[in-house]
Amino acid sequence: MRWRSKLVLLTGAAGFIGSHVLRRLMREGADIIAVDDLSVGTKENIKFFNGEFYALDVSEKSFTQLMKRYNFDFIFHFGAPSSVILFNKDPEDMFRKTVSGFLNIMELAVENSCRKVVYTSSGSIYGEAFPPHSEVVTPKPVNLYGIAKLTCERIAHYYSRVKDVKSVGLRIFAGYGPGENHKKEFASPVTIFLNFILNDESPIVFGDGTQGRDFVYIDDVVEAIIRCAERDTPPIINVGSGKVYPFNDVIRLINELLGKDIRPKYVAKPVNYLEITQADITLMKNILGITPLDLKEGLKKYLKQLNFGQNKRPMKT
Repeated sequence: MRWRSKLVLLTGAAGFIGSHVLRRLMREGADIIAVDDLSVGTKENIKFFNGEFYALDVSEKSFTQLMKRYNFDFIFHFGAPSSVILFNKDPEDMFRKTVSGFLNIMELAVENSCRKVVYTSSGSIYGEAFPPHSEVVTPKPVNLYGIAKLTCERIAHYYSRVKDVKSVGLRIFAGYGPGENHKKEFASPVTIFLNFILNDESPIVFGDGTQGRDFVYIDDVVEAIIRCAERDTPPIINVGSGKVYPFNDVIRLINELLGKDIRPKYVAKPVNYLEITQADITLMKNILGITPLDLKEGLKKYLKQLNFGQNKRPMKT
């Protein structure tokens, strides 16, 4: 599909995923209206963008009123809290921002007769369900973040059936890559561990480090997002690597690629801590045509973009 002349609304544009998608859509020639409330994302993250930008909270009515002046072809919605930590700190406000914000997006899609809404769900919705997690598994979220994302999926289902809004929710697992540093303690374990090791400090690991996550590189996430907009897809699709990487192995790989030997510091696990996440990526491969990078290749690419290579001693971050 040609993106030139297509008008796109991109929320969460100054965040990790949003800024990468923004850069990609700019290369594709799309006309973009960018929105972010800058609660986590930063203007520095999108200094390359010189188009229309609005510092707005998507869950507020002022957002909806302002966006009514446009006639969007596509909506990419990433403007919602994306951290269990944030939900634990302020559950009421985070739930409001996530769910009310999504309702505003879907109503805007109705008014625009929008061709498709592409939004981020999360692998967190699977919770206690036994891995690997396919899209047909019954979700069993164990935290409010997962519950909020599952609520958005059900809202999307309603709008599809009742108001004919086409949408796709991407259940993204543990995305990582350059552009995450603004998230600080909300960043992926990969980036958090990497920053500790770059500073010759011991990464902090809950439990004994045998717990694992399905880590997926940001370039694969962006490709999945774009292809979900361009193709006919199921309403829900996983985005992951299909593999489980224990935290101890992640730290070992980072050390290996940086020529270091920094040992982790183990601490007690919090309540309701997830041991394993793993995506079934059959649909990602067959429908989107994406074979994701494994963690080692993703880390190499990440470090190359950060100008660090194997056995090169980096400067302090």
